[in-house]
Amino acid sequence: MPKGIKYDFVIAKTQKNKKQKYRHLFLTKGSNFEQCKKTVIYFFQNYQLVHYFHTNILDEESLCASDTNFWKTIEKAVLKNREILHELIIELKSEGIHTLQDLEHISEGYKSKMLHVITHFVDGFFGIDSYFYNLIEDSHWLSEKLRKKINTNPTRYWLIAAEADFEKK
Repeated sequence: MPKGIKYDFVIAKTQKNKKQKYRHLFLTKGSNFEQCKKTVIYFFQNYQLVHYFHTNILDEESLCASDTNFWKTIEKAVLKNREILHELIIELKSEGIHTLQDLEHISEGYKSKMLHVITHFVDGFFGIDSYFYNLIEDSHWLSEKLRKKINTNPTRYWLIAAEADFEKK
């Protein structure tokens, strides 16, 4: 996606020892932290669209729904996803795509790739741009129905923090 990329396209990255790291926060359900951690590891190992070289679960940054910081953390994470989506849409608009009719004339390249990322984001496909990902509902958001379930039995729900990269050691 050459072009003068105004939007970074990978909001969830951090720099650590000059390696590009991608940070994610996964909502999972299980009987305990270890089971939820295994769910995220299994997801990374079997997901077809993103294949990181290394993944690392950040135990100390992971939270059970019974933790007092859980709801504040999840709200910030969902908001970050909304900001990512908003920035992608603004970038697409800056490239001249303002209406659905404009899509009829979009050519392959930068604009179509941006649209592709936006579509995956809205459709619930995990990608390197995903900061928060709800593994229970396969979504970047949190439904009111699931919110109620979490409040009913908070010890079974976890936010699992992870970072990953594409670099060989």
